[in-house]
Amino acid sequence: MTARKSYWNWNPIRTSSDRAVELAQAKQQLRALALDKRQELRLDVDFIMKSTSAIGEQLLSVPCVQKVLSAADAEQGEPAPPIFASYAPTKGEANPNGFLDLLEQAGRSRPRLAFPRICGKSKLALHFAVLDDLLPGSFGILEPSADLPLAQLFDIAVILVPGVAFDRRGNRLGYGKGFYDQFLLPLQQTAHTAAQRPILVGISFDETLFDEIPTGDHDIRMDYVATPRQIIVPPA
Repeated sequence: MTARKSYWNWNPIRTSSDRAVELAQAKQQLRALALDKRQELRLDVDFIMKSTSAIGEQLLSVPCVQKVLSAADAEQGEPAPPIFASYAPTKGEANPNGFLDLLEQAGRSRPRLAFPRICGKSKLALHFAVLDDLLPGSFGILEPSADLPLAQLFDIAVILVPGVAFDRRGNRLGYGKGFYDQFLLPLQQTAHTAAQRPILVGISFDETLFDEIPTGDHDIRMDYVATPRQIIVPPA
């Protein structure tokens, strides 16, 4: 599936305001297309279950993720587990949590998990929790309680990022509220090396993976995109 490039090939004589409107319209058109496709997918319960496990397998095949988990396995004594930020899927989102069962089946330690909580306009906070801790919160999304300990962005090893659609360049299309863009903004604003910042993995169905999607300056690129059938490694 390929997004129409004409959505974001700007006319140079247009004003920045015109281009912003055109970008918003292009994103909305693609968002509607991807959400329709996702709605079709969520009706297939068998597909959803199999895709959860398949995404988990793909995620565990990412070399950087393997390195993080293997380092924890190799530590002596009682090592501090690496921190993974995940999410509880909603509205037919791809489920990122199948890797937890795969680790358990292999007799390996699970990472420490943190989950997002909406805490203001376009603001997310990550709290340490397990899936069973989560309760319905903003927009009906399962969230951790506000009284659970906070996780700091640069202490996290891997962030599993939901989205409406992704592309092969690592770009992400969200719901348009800006929650993850704002939360991940410090990664663009600070001069940390790749080894000093979280690994960003977009989680997607293959059916909502595009060759190219429209982006703006504030959009954050993923380091990898995991789907049930493949790992996308965006060009540098």
